[in-house]
Amino acid sequence: MKLYLRECRRIATSLVYFLFIAVLVFSWWGKFRGVTKTEIDWANGKTPANVGFDRPLLTQPTEDDDYFGMKTSEDNPEELMTGVTRALLMEYKNNIYATYPLPARNYKAVSLSNKEQARVLEILCEITGLTEEQLNDLPQGYFPAVTGTIISTDAADFNEDGNLYMSGSEDKVANGSEETDKTKKFISQVTYERFKELMREMETMIGEEGSQYSTEMMITYFGLSEMSYEEACAEYDQTIKGDKVTGSFARLFCDYMGLSLGLYPIFIIVFMWLKDRLDSVTELFYTRRVSSFKLVLTRYLASITMVLIPVILLSFESLILLVSFGNKQGISIDPFAYIKYILWWLLPTVMIVSSIGTFFTLLTDSPIAVLLQFLWWIIDKGATGLSGDTKITTLMVRHNTLRGYELIQDSFYAICVNRLLMAGVSILILILSAWILQQKRKGKINVANIYQRFLGNIKNKFSSIHTK
Repeated sequence: MKLYLRECRRIATSLVYFLFIAVLVFSWWGKFRGVTKTEIDWANGKTPANVGFDRPLLTQPTEDDDYFGMKTSEDNPEELMTGVTRALLMEYKNNIYATYPLPARNYKAVSLSNKEQARVLEILCEITGLTEEQLNDLPQGYFPAVTGTIISTDAADFNEDGNLYMSGSEDKVANGSEETDKTKKFISQVTYERFKELMREMETMIGEEGSQYSTEMMITYFGLSEMSYEEACAEYDQTIKGDKVTGSFARLFCDYMGLSLGLYPIFIIVFMWLKDRLDSVTELFYTRRVSSFKLVLTRYLASITMVLIPVILLSFESLILLVSFGNKQGISIDPFAYIKYILWWLLPTVMIVSSIGTFFTLLTDSPIAVLLQFLWWIIDKGATGLSGDTKITTLMVRHNTLRGYELIQDSFYAICVNRLLMAGVSILILILSAWILQQKRKGKINVANIYQRFLGNIKNKFSSIHTK
């Protein structure tokens, strides 16, 4: 216990730990701070500045409400095909196809060859039933004023109060009544299954991840539809009864915190091991009677403890507000939701990051673990969707919304397997780290000699090449 407390004290008084807290607070401040207060204010009648398509999460809907919020789903294939076809036509005309490839999901424009463009035209003609000439001269209102994330500027107008509204241009048709029905308004000439086949072909031609023609992205961009009163009531009941209010906020909090904990704890554990060398106490550690496993485990647990303490403290800002809201509204809340999600979602991430830092630092006596963890972090950040996309090797579980509890239910098994795997692998790595330290204490592993032999071999190879 004394060794554990001493290691905690060493971490707490180090500069790298203060920098870690600063980065953690900065991330929390910019992403999550104020989210809870905004939702509570909204439930109390104070509408936030940026409403978007959502409705108040903590307000019970009534049948008299004008709006019940939006949802994304595959329930309306016709709207999906309309939006995607419109986007495809726009990108075809410019020969610029937007993608967001791995690992960083940064925007990348892709241009196709003439042969590929000709195939895209064939796809458009098959979907619309129109010729190339007709596609180049579509009547006004062929596509609706709003299709998913695309809003027609021709249909946008302002009323006397200066508010934006859609003027309903889809009712205006150019070229008179001689045009056939399919040229007046978009109606897909293919089934939804055939449409998805064609879009998979588009993905192959574009050749980059993250285009808007995958089923997932089609639903994200063009699967927006308004919820019914019954659906809004079901969402509210899930928030109040299923999540007990705090669950949805705890998930969003852990989503933001997880992005920081997937990388920054590596600096603490690496620094603590390298600091021994800087302070010339490595030899002292080697001669002490404390076992290698106890030494590694103690420092590992101390680093995890000191990482999670500020995370737990930051969660109080939201938890206190929700407890107060629940008391005023007479709603039962779960005061332990934050700690549950921190232990379920965040602890395995901190465990694997800390074990990787311990292993590679002991193995190489260098900070190479920082580089390796950064590479995994940036790849995982780009490869994992914002919610409902947990794979077996996912480092950071994502759920970047206060809603969507059904995604957690659908992915519950995958999340549990992933978190248990991360925790289990971290323990195995930790045992291996203790073994490496034990071998170094016995003198069977000498990193300095290994480096010298490695550099010597490289020098000999260069010398032999030079003499030739």
